[in-house]
Amino acid sequence: MDNIALRNCSDYLSKALTSKFASLNSPEIHKLLTIYSNLLDHYDFKVQIKAKPLGCPCLHCGIYINSKDLSQSINLQCAEKHYFCGKDCIKRHALMSTNNTLLDLHYVRCPGCFIPISIKIIEKAFDGRLESLQQDACDRALKSLLDEDSKAKMLQSKFSCEICLMDYNVEQGITLNCDHRFCEECLRQHISMLIDTAQVTDDVLKCPKCPEPITVYEIEDVAGPELFKKYEKFRLRSMKIEELDDNEVLFHCPGNDCEYICIVEKGENEFECPKCKHKCCPLCKEDSHKGSSCDEYKQWKKENSEVDKLFDQLLEKEGLLRCPECEAVVQRISGCQYMVCSSSECRGKTFFCYECGIKLKGDHAPHECKPRWKDQNQAQVGGGLFGGLGGGFAFGAPPIPIMAPVPRRARRRPRRRR
Repeated sequence: MDNIALRNCSDYLSKALTSKFASLNSPEIHKLLTIYSNLLDHYDFKVQIKAKPLGCPCLHCGIYINSKDLSQSINLQCAEKHYFCGKDCIKRHALMSTNNTLLDLHYVRCPGCFIPISIKIIEKAFDGRLESLQQDACDRALKSLLDEDSKAKMLQSKFSCEICLMDYNVEQGITLNCDHRFCEECLRQHISMLIDTAQVTDDVLKCPKCPEPITVYEIEDVAGPELFKKYEKFRLRSMKIEELDDNEVLFHCPGNDCEYICIVEKGENEFECPKCKHKCCPLCKEDSHKGSSCDEYKQWKKENSEVDKLFDQLLEKEGLLRCPECEAVVQRISGCQYMVCSSSECRGKTFFCYECGIKLKGDHAPHECKPRWKDQNQAQVGGGLFGGLGGGFAFGAPPIPIMAPVPRRARRRPRRRR
C-alpha cells in the first residue's frame, strides 16, 4: 500500500513539476521532497508548505497552547473558542481592563472577539478573593478623594506674614527651615538688603524672627541668580580657614572685581595677584611697602594725609587747583576759565574748567559751572604764592589761557629697617 501511495504521490509531483506548480498539498510531501530533491534542484523549483497546527495561542501573553494542553487552559466560552493559558493571564487582563480596580468588570472582554468574559471565570481566576480586592480598591479611591479635599482646604487657608503682618494664602508664603513663614516679597527684601550691604555671615543673614540662619538653598530660591552671585562673592570674601599655620595668612585680593584667594606667608610684604596683577601688601592690603612694617606705613600714610589736607587748603587759599587727570597743581596766568594741562603726563590732552575744576570733553566744552572759589578775588589772573615760578609753562592759542604746573611738596617715606 505504501508503494502504491508513493507512486500516486510521485505521479502527482511529476504532474506538478510539468505544470510548474509551486504549491503542493499532499500527506506524503516530506517523503516526496526527500526523494525528488535532486530533481527539484535540477529544475530550480521552490516548494511552499502550508501547515495548520493543532492548537491556539493565548490571547494575553501570546504563548502557543498545544491541543493536548487546551483542557488545562481557560476557555473564554466565546463563539470563536478563544483561550487564555492560565489564571495569571486572566488576572492581568482583568486588572488592565479596569485600571487596577476590578470594579467595572463589564469592561473585561475577550481580546479576540470583544465579547464580555463571564464574571464566574474571573472570580475563579482570583480564587474567590475578587470581592475583597474590590473593597480594597474602593478604600483607596475614597482615601485619595479625602486627601485631595484636605489639600484643597489647606491651600485655601490663610497665614499672617511675620514682617508686614498682612494676611496671605498659604501658597503665597515661604516657610523657612525654622518653620517661620513670611510673604515672598518681605523675605526677598530682607535677604536683598543684607546681601547688598555684604552682611552674609550666618549670625547676620538669619530668620527675621529667630537666630536660625537662612540656608543657602532658601537664599538661592528667594534671591534669584544675580543677587545670589553677589551673595557667593561676599561669602567667599568673609570665609575663614581655622587650620592655618602661625606664619600663614588667608589673602583676599583687593583688586577691582577680583575674587582671588590664596594662602601666603606672613613675612611677605608684597604680593602680585596672578589674576588681576594688582600689587599690595598681603597683610594690610595697602600698597607695597618694602622695608617698612604695616604699622610704619600706616603712620606714614596718616602723616602725609594730614600734610595733603593742609596743602590743599593752601592751594585753595592761593587760588590754585589740581589737574583732574594727573593732579598736577596749576595756576592760571591769563585768559578765560577754560584750561589745557601741559604737564609731562597730560601733554595738552586734558581740558578742564578753572572755575569749577571739572574735566571737560574738549576745549571750551559747554557744562554746568559751579565756581569752587569762596572768594571770587582768588580767581583773578596772576599773583599769588606761586606767581613767580618759571619753567613748565604751556602756551596755547588765544583764548586758551597760559598755565603753570606747580611742584607738589615732596613726601617723606619711612626709613628702611636694618
